[in-house]
Amino acid sequence: MGLVVLVAACWGVLLTVLPSTSGDPVLVSVSPQDGETVRSPDEVRITFDRPVPAELATIQMTDPAGERIVSTRPYNPPGADDAIAVPMPEARYEGIYTVVWSVPSSTLEPMIGSSTFSVYSAQRFTAVPGLVVDRDPVVVAVYTVAETLATAALVLGVGTMFVLGVAWPEGTRRPGSRRLLKYTWATMVLATLVSLLSFGGYAARTSLGDAFDPALLAGTVESDIGAALMARLLIMLPLTLGFWQLLRSAPARTSVERWMAAATVLGAASALAATWIFARPHAPAGPGPLSLAADTALLLAAAVGVGAAVMRWTVLRRAGKQAAPAAQLLARIMLVGGAAVLLAATTTRGWQLAAYVALAVVIVGTGVTLLYRERRRRSAPEKSDGRRDKPARRRLWEVAAVSASATVVALAALPGSDLVG
Repeated sequence: MGLVVLVAACWGVLLTVLPSTSGDPVLVSVSPQDGETVRSPDEVRITFDRPVPAELATIQMTDPAGERIVSTRPYNPPGADDAIAVPMPEARYEGIYTVVWSVPSSTLEPMIGSSTFSVYSAQRFTAVPGLVVDRDPVVVAVYTVAETLATAALVLGVGTMFVLGVAWPEGTRRPGSRRLLKYTWATMVLATLVSLLSFGGYAARTSLGDAFDPALLAGTVESDIGAALMARLLIMLPLTLGFWQLLRSAPARTSVERWMAAATVLGAASALAATWIFARPHAPAGPGPLSLAADTALLLAAAVGVGAAVMRWTVLRRAGKQAAPAAQLLARIMLVGGAAVLLAATTTRGWQLAAYVALAVVIVGTGVTLLYRERRRRSAPEKSDGRRDKPARRRLWEVAAVSASATVVALAALPGSDLVG
């Protein structure tokens, strides 16, 4: 019953925190209107057909002399969360004013518009200057690295918990397993916090100095992607408590208990993995059910394969012959995990598909190598002097090195890390 409650709690948090996808905003009006001659407006207001987080928008304005005069970030006027505005300067000169604005879309590409109006003058309107929308490379690097680290921590943490639940319940008592989980969980939390803090600057295309403005953080929380990042942190609360209780409880004895524990890990982790899908650029209508299910399955399959490989190379390798049965089961799990990655990857295309195929091949190849090595070890007993088969061990480490390298490359293609743009 407790396992069902854990899964329900994680999915309940996800469904409660995530807002309903409303699509990209559509421009309704600009005040002053494009081409209008006015006396002396107090502000420039741009209205859309739905609420817009003003903190993530950008408005630039030039005066009749061609100088930029906007010194504050846009704001939502009182009682008008579907509009963004900036104040006019106190000193207003006669002539043509130009306004260029942008708001982030669901794909994080800016939706740009422009208008011109005249103050006390009927001068001829000229071309509108372009809006500077290039992202600060430092902000891009901070946000991208944070999301990549969070993705890697998700894959490794969930995979480790799955391995401990199915193949090696006794491993929950080993310090190495606990350290691995502690470090991956801490990395996920810290990386997600950095993503939250830097997303505002990333979406609004500000400099690094302005990226951590509290107003940008407020805009982040109001956005769809920011809500997904918040959901990720909130889901980790029941998930951490449930996984910690799972580690402290008696190890599973029967196959039924082991697979129930594994189903709980994957069921609860699927809610966490879904936040990666919602926290990446998507269509205005949001990710569809099939796309959400396929991408979540892809993350979990990668977690199972990578987690099994890492546990085999690290903790189990130090456990000696006592972990031999678990090592054989892990090798078989790698085969299934690699096949699942390959199957789920059929929904992707281009370089992402190539990366997933490479990851699947590495996972399956590692599992086959380990099974072959274990069969040779059983058929050829150790020499009388107790020395191990050094060539076989060397080959294993070569496979491990290649697998680790391919995993790092493939993680760059996983959902949540394709936000660079």
